[in-house]
Amino acid sequence: MYITERYTLLRTVEYLVNQEQFNLIQIMPNQKEYLLEKTEKGSTHIVTISHQTFDWAKQLERDIQGKTESFFRQNPPRGRNKYYLHFVYISDLLPVDHWEHLLEDRQLKKNKRFSSSVYLFSEEYKQQEFNRLLSRMGRDPSNLFDKLPTIEEQESYTQYIEQQLYSTYKQQQREIKETFHYGKPKWIFILIALNLFIFMYMESVGSSTNTKDLIDFGAKYNPAIVEGEWWRIFTSMFLHIGAMHLFMNMMALYFLGEAVERIFGSKRFLFIYLFAGLFGGVASFATNDAIAAGASGAIFGLFGALLFFGVHYKRLFFQTMGSSLFIVIGINLVFGFTIPQIDNGAHLGGLIGGFIASQIVHLPYKKAIVKQFAATLIYVVIIAGLVVYGVNRADSLDNPHTFSATAQELISEGSYDETIELVNDELDRGSEEAYLYFYRGIAYFEKSEIDLAEDDFHTAVEIDRDFAEAFFNLAVVHSRLMEAEEALKYAEKAIELQPDNEEFEKFYQKLKQ
Repeated sequence: MYITERYTLLRTVEYLVNQEQFNLIQIMPNQKEYLLEKTEKGSTHIVTISHQTFDWAKQLERDIQGKTESFFRQNPPRGRNKYYLHFVYISDLLPVDHWEHLLEDRQLKKNKRFSSSVYLFSEEYKQQEFNRLLSRMGRDPSNLFDKLPTIEEQESYTQYIEQQLYSTYKQQQREIKETFHYGKPKWIFILIALNLFIFMYMESVGSSTNTKDLIDFGAKYNPAIVEGEWWRIFTSMFLHIGAMHLFMNMMALYFLGEAVERIFGSKRFLFIYLFAGLFGGVASFATNDAIAAGASGAIFGLFGALLFFGVHYKRLFFQTMGSSLFIVIGINLVFGFTIPQIDNGAHLGGLIGGFIASQIVHLPYKKAIVKQFAATLIYVVIIAGLVVYGVNRADSLDNPHTFSATAQELISEGSYDETIELVNDELDRGSEEAYLYFYRGIAYFEKSEIDLAEDDFHTAVEIDRDFAEAFFNLAVVHSRLMEAEEALKYAEKAIELQPDNEEFEKFYQKLKQ
C-alpha cells in the first residue's frame, strides 16, 4: 500500500538522521529519493533510500549501476577512507524473476576501499532488511518495523516527518549558502589595485627587475633587515619582480581571495592576508638570503585559510574545493622545492601563517577562546624563533645570494672601492669562491684597472669552469685591450655555457665584424 511504503521510507530516513546522526545531503524533487551520508573512524557510509518498484531484476540492476556511477562521478573519493554504498529500495512488490543475488555485498572498482550493498524493504522483509542495513554499518538492531501503526496514524505521522525532514534540509541549504556568502569581496580589489599602482610607479621611475630599485622600494633584503629595517618584511608583500610575477600573483589573489573573503568576511580576510604575509616574510628572512618580493606568502596564507575552513566543514570542503585545492598546493610546493628561484620559505611560511591566523580570528559564528588564545601565542612564539634564527644566519655574508645582492647594490651605486674592500674582507676570512673574484673584477674594470680585472676574472674561471659571466667579462676585457682572438675565444666559451643568452651572442657577432 502506498501510505505504508511512504511511511517506511520516511521512518527509515528519520531514524538514520535522528538516531544515527546521518547528514541529509539531498532530497529529490519528487521526494521519493533521499541521500544521506555519515563519516566516522575512517569510514564513510552513503545511503540512498528510494521509493521504487521494478518488475524485473535487470531493471533493478541497471538502477544500482547508474547510481554507483553517479556517485563516483559527482563525489570523487578522497583520502584513505573506506566507502560503503547502501542502496535501499522501498516497495511491497519484488521483481518477478530471480533477484536474490543482487543482495550480495559487492566490491567496487576492484578496490577493497569501496563496497556496496542492496536492501529491498518489502512488506515481508522490511524489518529483516532494516536490521541488515544497521548491521552492515556496525549498529545494533532495532524493532522499528516490528509493529506498524494504523493507516490513519501512518498517514498523519508521514506528513509530520516529511515536513520535519524538508525543514531540516532547507535549513542546511541556507547554512551552506550563508557559509559561502558571509562576506562581500572588497579588500581583494583594493589590494590588487594597490599592487598594480606600486608596480606601475616603480616601472615609471626605475625597473621592477633591477636589484637596486627593488632594495630602494623596500624588498626583503636581509642585511638591511638585520640593521633595523624590519618594515621591509611588510613592504616586500606589495612589490613584484616583473610583469609576469605580478600577473600570476594577482590572478591567484583574485580567485583565492574572493573565496576567503566570502567565507571569512572582509575584516577576517584582511587580518589573515596581512598576518600570513608577515609570517611568510619572516620565514623567508630566516631561510632564504636572496632578495625577495611578492605577495606569494600572503596568497599561500589564503590556501591555509581554506584548509582551516576544511577542518571545520569537511564534507562541504571536499564537495566544493578539497581535491582541487590539495592539487594546486602540491604543485606549487613541488615547484618550490625543485626550482631554486622560488622562495619556498615564504610559501610554506605563508601557508602555516594563514592557517594559524585563521584560528586566531576563527570562522563567522564560531568561537573557541582557548584555541584562539593558544593560536595567538603559537604565532608569536614561532615568529620570535624565526627572527632569532634569521638574525644569526643573516649576520654573515657567507651566502652567495646575500653577498651578490650586496655587491650588485654597491656596484650600481658606483661604490667600487667599497666593493673591493668587501671582497678583500671575505678573502681575508678564508673564503675562496669564484663569485668573490668576479665582483672584484667588475669593480676593477669600472675603475679602469684592466690588468687587475683580468686577473680576477681568470681566477674566477679557474675556480668555476662553468662561470659563463666570468668568461664573457674576459671577452670584454680582451676586447678593450684590442686582443680580438682572445676576446673571441672567451666569448665562444660564454655562449657554449649559455647558448640562449642574447647579450653574449650580440657581443660575439660584434667581435666577428
